Amino acid sequence: MPQNMIAAEKLFLVADKSALVREGDERAAFLYAVPGDEIPADAAEMFGLVDGALPEKKSGKAGSKEAKAPVETKPAAAETKDA
Repeated sequence: MPQNMIAAEKLFLVADKSALVREGDERAAFLYAVPGDEIPADAAEMFGLVDGALPEKKSGKAGSKEAKAPVETKPAAAETKDA
């Protein structure tokens, strides 16, 4: 028998209450759970929760779907010019 889960992130229902989305999603309409809230096993299964959170979306393409910001590095001290 599946066990209840503890929410690991803020979860929101969409307007028609058919799906859960993460905080910041423009479809979020109703707060469903905050970290630490107990989520019934049947709801966790229905919404596809994994360890109290929505699963990460897997992209079929190489790389992440979300663009990562380039890492900014400072030049080494020997590379800088004294003005």
